[in-house]
Amino acid sequence: MGASVTFLQDVQDAYAKLMDLSMVLIDVDGNEITDISNNNPLSRLLHSEWGTTDHYKSFLEPLQSIRQPTVVDNRMGLKLIVSPIRVNDQICNYLIAGYFLEPLTRKLVGEYALQHYSNIRGLMEALELVRELSEEEKNKKLKLASTLTEVTETFINAQVEKKTERDTFAFIHGKLENIRTGKATASSFLEGLYHLHSDFNFIGLAIENNDSYYRIEAILGDHTEQFKGLTFAMGEGFLGHTIATQQFQFWKDTNNDPRINFFNRYGLYPKSLFCVPIFVEEKVAGILFGGSTKHEMKNPDILEPVKMHSSLLSVLITSENLRENLQNHLMELSTFNEVFRVMTTVKDIKRVLYILVDISINIMRGPFACIVFKSRKNDSKVDIVSRGLANTEINDYGYDVAKRAFSDLNKDMNLKQPVLGKTNWGNEVLEFPLSFNDHFFGMLCIGLTHKHDPEKYKAFLSTLAVAGSISIHLCQQEDGTGTDDSVIQLLQEAMSQQNEVQYKLSMKIKSHVKDFTSYLNDGDYLSLKKISGLVYFETTLLENYLSDDKLLSIFAEFKNVLAKKAGTSKDSEILAMIYCFVTQNENLIVIKEIPNIREELKEKFVDYVNQRSMVETEISLDFGRQPVTSSKPTIQNGESILKKKLNLSSREVEVLNQLLKGFNNREIASNLYISEHTVKNHITHIFQKLGVSDRSQAIAMIYQLGYSPSH
Repeated sequence: MGASVTFLQDVQDAYAKLMDLSMVLIDVDGNEITDISNNNPLSRLLHSEWGTTDHYKSFLEPLQSIRQPTVVDNRMGLKLIVSPIRVNDQICNYLIAGYFLEPLTRKLVGEYALQHYSNIRGLMEALELVRELSEEEKNKKLKLASTLTEVTETFINAQVEKKTERDTFAFIHGKLENIRTGKATASSFLEGLYHLHSDFNFIGLAIENNDSYYRIEAILGDHTEQFKGLTFAMGEGFLGHTIATQQFQFWKDTNNDPRINFFNRYGLYPKSLFCVPIFVEEKVAGILFGGSTKHEMKNPDILEPVKMHSSLLSVLITSENLRENLQNHLMELSTFNEVFRVMTTVKDIKRVLYILVDISINIMRGPFACIVFKSRKNDSKVDIVSRGLANTEINDYGYDVAKRAFSDLNKDMNLKQPVLGKTNWGNEVLEFPLSFNDHFFGMLCIGLTHKHDPEKYKAFLSTLAVAGSISIHLCQQEDGTGTDDSVIQLLQEAMSQQNEVQYKLSMKIKSHVKDFTSYLNDGDYLSLKKISGLVYFETTLLENYLSDDKLLSIFAEFKNVLAKKAGTSKDSEILAMIYCFVTQNENLIVIKEIPNIREELKEKFVDYVNQRSMVETEISLDFGRQPVTSSKPTIQNGESILKKKLNLSSREVEVLNQLLKGFNNREIASNLYISEHTVKNHITHIFQKLGVSDRSQAIAMIYQLGYSPSH
C-alpha cells in the first residue's frame, strides 16, 4: 500500500498520543496493517505473547456483530476499544486500542494475572502503569475512536475507489483494444470482470438461444459449473424478469424470494443478485448477472461500473456478430466469385442449370432444389432440373411453378423479386426468377426446413440467380460479341444485391462520368463510361472476367491515381476525380487537393458541378404565381437567384440546401460545423425572407422558384 499505509500510520500515531492508548490496525484475517502506535511496556509484553495472526482472529471471531467502536475485555480483564472499518459497507479492517482499567478493578485484574500469567516477566510492573478510566473519560476515548474510524474509512474508501477507477480504466482500455484487434471474446471479458470486482462471488452471461429462451453461456465462481448450458424463458425467475422488463435489476436480499429457486436447486444460494440487460440493435440479446453468496450487497452504487461494462459487452457481442456476418459475407463473395468464374466459361445451358441447383442445395442444406426452365428455342417445352425430388413431386411442383410462371393467365405476376412459396405437401420454398434484359427464362426453387430463416439467404441466392441468368443469356448468344458488356452488367447486378451502399455510390459515379464527359464534348469516352460503375471491385477480379485491354488499363491507372501515383490517361484521371468527389460527400475542396490530375481538368469539373446547379426557367417577380417557362430558356445560376431575389446570405443558402435535402437541425449543424442554435437562427431568418412559417412552405416556395439543391 506504500504511501497509503504511511498516511494511516501517521494519523494513527497522532490519535494514539491524543487518546494515550496503544493502537494498531489489522485486517479481517488478523494481519497487522500498521505498526503499533504509542507502544508502552504492557502493550509490548502482550504483543510479544499474543500478537500473532491466529490470536487476533480468535479474539475477533466473537466480535463480528459489532458495528461501532466498542469496549471489550481481553483474556485477563484489561479493556480495549475495538472499532470495525468498513469498505463499501463491508467490514475489512479493525482498529484496536488499549489498554485501560475500569475503576476499582486493578487489584482483581492483578490477582488474575498473577495466578494465570505469572510466566510473563514484567507483567505485574507493567499493569501498575495502566490507567483506570472513569465513565466520562472512557466515553471521550470512544468518541475519539469514532472520529479516527471515520477518517480511516474515508481514506481507505477513497483509495479503493481510485484503485477501482484505475483498474476499470485499464480493463476497458484492454477490452477495447482486444475488440479492435479481434482478440476479444465474451468468456475472456467475463473472466476479467470477475477478477475486477471482488464483491461478486459469482458472475455469468446468458445469451438468447431461440424461441424466447436464453442459455447460460459462461459463469464463474464457486459451485457454478453445473449452471453452464442451462436455459430459462423470458419472465422466468430473476433472470427472465430482467429480460422481460429490459431494465437493470438489483435485489439486495433474495433469501425469502421464491424466484431464487432457479439458483437454489443447483446448489447456489445468493444473498444479493444483480442482472443487467445486454442490447444489440435495440433488442435484448442477453443478460450479465452476478451476486454474492457471502453477504448482502447493501450499496447499489458499487454496481454502477457494471452497467458501463454491460454496454462494453454489448459492443463486443455486436462486433462478434458483425465479424461473423462479415465472414459469412466474404464466404458468399468467394463462393459467388468461383461460381461466376465457372458459369461465365461454360457454354452449355444444361451445365449452368446443374451448377445453379447444386450450389443452391449445398448452401441451404435443404431437402431439394430445382429449376423450371423454358428454352428460347422451344417455347412449347418446359425443362426441370432437380435434386432431392421424386418423380411424382417433380411433376406436381414443377407443373405448379410452370403454370404460375409461364401461363398467359399470369402475365401480371411479379417476376422480378423472389417469393416464398409452398409445395402441395406443405414444404416451404424460396423461388427466384431467372431473367435477363426482360427475357424470362424460368425459376430457381430451393426447399426450406423449419430451421431456415429465408431472409438470411435471400440476398446471396438472388445474386446467384442473377449470375445464372446472365450465364444462360451468354450461352444463348450466337457469337461472343458484347461479352464484356454482359459481364459488367452482371457485376453491377451482383453489387446491387451484396452491397447496396456501394452500388448506389458507383451508380452516382457512373452518372457523373456520363454527364461530365458530355459536358466536355471532346470524345465519346465509351470505355470510361463502361468501367465507371465497377470502381469498388478489385483489379485481379476484373482481369479474370474482362477481355477488353482498354477497360483494364483505365481501371489500373485509376487505382494508381488514387494511390497518388501519376496516371497516363485522361480517362483514369476523370474517374479518380469523380470517385473522390462522390465518396467525399461531393465536396469540391477535395478536388483541388487531389495530386496527379491536370489542373485544367479540375477547373472544368468545378465548372461542371456549378453548371448542374443552374435551372432553365424564367422566374416571375410575383412569387404568388407559377413560374413561366420560356420557349427558349435562359440559364441562371440557382444560388444567385436566392441571393439576389430573396436576399439570402451565402451561409443561409448552405443551410437552405441542407434543409431541402431533408436533414434535421442537428444533422445540418454537424454537416456545416456550426451549433444547433445557429442553425435555428438561420432557418428563422430564411423563413422570414421567404414569407413562410414552416419547412414545407419553404420547400414549396423554393422549388416554385425553379431552384433545386446541389447534389
